[in-house]
Amino acid sequence: MITYEEFINLREKLNKGEISPENIKEICSANLEDNIRSWHTKDWKERRKQIIKDTCEQCGRKEDLVLKNFSIPKKFSNYYFDSYMHFYNILREENEYNFDSLASKEDIENYINNNPREIFTMCPKCNGNYYSRRREPHLVCNRCKYEFNEPISKQLPEYVDDLYNNSPVQIIGNPANAPGNKKIKFIMLYSEIRHMINKQKFKQIVKDKYQEEIDKKATLDYLEGQIKYLSFENTKTLCKKCAFNRSINEMDLCPVCNKNYKLLQYKTCVDCLPEGEHKNYLKEKYEFIKNMNEMEKELGIN
Repeated sequence: MITYEEFINLREKLNKGEISPENIKEICSANLEDNIRSWHTKDWKERRKQIIKDTCEQCGRKEDLVLKNFSIPKKFSNYYFDSYMHFYNILREENEYNFDSLASKEDIENYINNNPREIFTMCPKCNGNYYSRRREPHLVCNRCKYEFNEPISKQLPEYVDDLYNNSPVQIIGNPANAPGNKKIKFIMLYSEIRHMINKQKFKQIVKDKYQEEIDKKATLDYLEGQIKYLSFENTKTLCKKCAFNRSINEMDLCPVCNKNYKLLQYKTCVDCLPEGEHKNYLKEKYEFIKNMNEMEKELGIN
């Protein structure tokens, strides 16, 4: 298990160029495969003893104390995405590339030619899906209720050059033989394809220009997250009840009465609100929720 000091050393080596982001990623991946939690290590327990207080910082309780850490690190993939978007936005702001003109006509044609279409059957009147029955006509459209015996067949999606199409385009529902809940797109506009190719090309441009910086920033941010978490920098000593309410219910103790728990976004609990319609409304609302929960427990629903 990588310790707090070892994470700091990795960060220093990366900043000095003594180790590559790829090497650090391999070390951290091996660390995760050990399947040892940080709080089970000797290093964690020894430093925890120096920081944890004798009483809960919310309610003052002295029993069942835990060290609540508010700096939970993200997965490396999240740091990588943030790093990529950082350089993506830098390149967009530089206006070096015209994002909307990266895709050529040939790119759109290649996309259409290389993406196979499927044949589906549908209502001959509105292109909707349909159901079958015994009597004639055997088929009935779910949308327009048109009755027919022979459905029409179409290759989907249909590609429409919306820059030269004067008639309104109507995108309609799934055909009858679409497997399961698979959503089939009837019409795909050239502008959609162009935008998609623009994004893919610009993404590649970002990687070609900033890949090393993206990797380094993502790795540094990952190490910073681990160091902040292991440093106990953003922690509080709480009893198990206060820690549970904070983590699970997103509530903390009301600073006015020090009795009731409140949602984090509110300054006080309902009882400590000034008298008025708002207080009465919230009381009635919470009382209703409480009664519903008790009823569900009695019925075995919850």
